[in-house]
Amino acid sequence: MAAASSFRPLWIEPVDSARLHYILRFAVGTTASFTICEYMGWQPSALAAVLSGIMLAKLPVSPPLKVGVALALVMGLSAWFFLALTMWLQEVPQVLFGLIGVILFLAFYMLAQAKAQLPLTLMLICIAIMPVITLTHPDQAPRMREVLTQAMIWAILMAWTMHAFWPKLAKVAPAPPQAAAAAPAATALAGTFIVLPVMLVYWLFGLTDAMPVLLQVVLLVAKMEEERSKATAGAKLISNFLGGFVGLGAYMVLGIAPTLLTFTIIVFILSMWFGYQISKGGIRGSNAELAFNATMIIFGIFVMKGDSNAGAWFARIIQFFIGCSVAVGMMALLWPRLEKRRAKMLSTDPVPL
Repeated sequence: MAAASSFRPLWIEPVDSARLHYILRFAVGTTASFTICEYMGWQPSALAAVLSGIMLAKLPVSPPLKVGVALALVMGLSAWFFLALTMWLQEVPQVLFGLIGVILFLAFYMLAQAKAQLPLTLMLICIAIMPVITLTHPDQAPRMREVLTQAMIWAILMAWTMHAFWPKLAKVAPAPPQAAAAAPAATALAGTFIVLPVMLVYWLFGLTDAMPVLLQVVLLVAKMEEERSKATAGAKLISNFLGGFVGLGAYMVLGIAPTLLTFTIIVFILSMWFGYQISKGGIRGSNAELAFNATMIIFGIFVMKGDSNAGAWFARIIQFFIGCSVAVGMMALLWPRLEKRRAKMLSTDPVPL
């Protein structure tokens, strides 16, 4: 008994009731969203889990009614706008590509100024998904717009419901605060140069798995825009890779008993573990949130494709890793240059008398 008690802290770290409420909100909310969308056939069903995770991890309290309605409108209008824009300009892809680049730049510019991070993240998700699905599968694009809106509504409803069941608020340490960039235009330009080439490659080759890849790439760059630290690039890459392999392992476990109940149990166990890590806050919590997104996206890809295309598992996960690795590698190259430029600008500023 003495030996067992001495080893217990290595495996079980006690949590207070408020932190337990945080973990349960995250786990049950993401699991319910993923399971409902999978049961209803709203593909990609993993999108609801990712959005629910963003809502429950980023918002410390239950969102007010006007905030929830505003976020649903942002997602719905953004999806509609990029659907209409892509259908209107699909015959002139050069103009479409240029306009999307301008919109990306403006979004990253506002992120670099630490403004409206959650609405801008939702808009970036629509940028990653709608043009790709409209160009590769135009018949499915209107349905995708509906799925994006439905997933966001479910995420908001889950946030309200989870806070009603588990109302205690935990004191989660935030990620290191980051002020607005000294050179927001240069920072936004760097983010645009990271995302646009990845978009162009997947558009030109017409890869059907490009949508989840672009979604994760955009989320990666958005997180780096929030933090803008060269030291986080390696940690982001490792978190992304580990999350992808966890998603692959989850699908292999699901293959043992491929039922909706088994699917729900697997997602709940994974969400509990990730929720526990995210509840620790700080850089560790931010990386855990990123790994959760990668896990749900990869798991959702495999579930959506099923056994009929089992031979392409390796190709899909390689596409995912290559796209995210290119994005993180570009971050590691560009962010130090921006930091040097920022330091140079600060050193040349006149000292007030």
